[in-house]
Amino acid sequence: MNSGGSVDLQVRLGTLTLRNPFLVGSGPTVKNADQVRMAADNGWAGASIKLAIDPQPYLSFPPRYRWLKKEKIHIFTAEKRLTADEALAVVGEARAAVDDFAIIPTITYDGQDYEGWGRLARRFEEAGAHAVELNMCCPNMSFNLSSTGTSTEKSTGASLGNDLANLPRAVRSVVDAVSVPVIVKFSPEGNQLAAAGRVALDAGAAAVGHAGNRLGIPDIDITRPLDPVYRLQDQVTLGCISGPWLRPLALRDTYQMRHYLGPDAFIIGSGGISDLQSSVQQIMVGSDAVWICTETMIRGFDWLPRLLDKLVDYMRSMQFCTIGDMRDLLHQNIASAQELTIHDGYAAVDPDTCTNCGLCWKIGHCDAIRHDEGTTVIDPELCLACSTCVDVCPRSAIRMVERSAAGVKE
Repeated sequence: MNSGGSVDLQVRLGTLTLRNPFLVGSGPTVKNADQVRMAADNGWAGASIKLAIDPQPYLSFPPRYRWLKKEKIHIFTAEKRLTADEALAVVGEARAAVDDFAIIPTITYDGQDYEGWGRLARRFEEAGAHAVELNMCCPNMSFNLSSTGTSTEKSTGASLGNDLANLPRAVRSVVDAVSVPVIVKFSPEGNQLAAAGRVALDAGAAAVGHAGNRLGIPDIDITRPLDPVYRLQDQVTLGCISGPWLRPLALRDTYQMRHYLGPDAFIIGSGGISDLQSSVQQIMVGSDAVWICTETMIRGFDWLPRLLDKLVDYMRSMQFCTIGDMRDLLHQNIASAQELTIHDGYAAVDPDTCTNCGLCWKIGHCDAIRHDEGTTVIDPELCLACSTCVDVCPRSAIRMVERSAAGVKE
């Protein structure tokens, strides 16, 4: 434990040491060497370079994004992928331009033989990659097509990540072909995260992780249901959704991977990470490092130094010396439904604070709240102690009271 001394943010991924747990997730903000240089200059530990697909991508369009500010949802439908040669150039230029920064190409092989994954990965190692990330998560490939009823000849992207029979063939091909750590990133779509992670680790991967994105349909105007929310695009289509709204699901994904894979697996979490709170939460449910993509699209890279300072201060205050000291702390304390301890109690109104606004009167499942003559009264014998009234009260005029064995416990 740390009593005010030094804090070490480094994490070890196989043979690779990261200066902190923050990686730019593969996406539009790391598609060229200048962007990689900016990320390195602002303290990021590394970057998963923009997805490269070989052979030539069959789905690659100019990007169409929406940032729905009110809902804190980012969604895209069309995206431009890099060719292998384009990504190789980025890796080579970035390797020459930055130091103490992990350059991690993100690749998908879309040929007919699984051995092609290894051949492609070797080219990136020779170009200077510090690790290789296998994209088993992109839903806008064969997984998207199958989700809309279209057949494809061979699984790739998220489809291969859910194909537990053929997944190890691709992973082993890469592990046998390169000497750098191999990272496999999965989609939570298909509910195979934990099992796929185990298959990848058993096939020799140094790390596994998940993309936070979910396929979804954004809100549409029901008076014009055929109009897409996307600008300069005609059709309504499934989109890849990310952003802060995703955090509870992303935390669950990491938790399930850690629970299933055990303490020795290196796990990279992702999904809705934007500040100290969301970063530490991801680590505490089991992440050794985190990918951040959407937030860099909205805010760039230069907010990370302030976050790093806050993280160091937080770790000192909590007496954590290393990232490992706080990893899994929340994971270890998540109880099953059978283990829950429920305390008997009821809600009580403070009449001096309550303005009788009527919001709690409308709670549909509650029979305990009366408002005779416009005054809010809660019957403790009828109260279910669900605490919904506490949450809806705008004046904090309601509190929960626990009944102890000897009577009321304040």
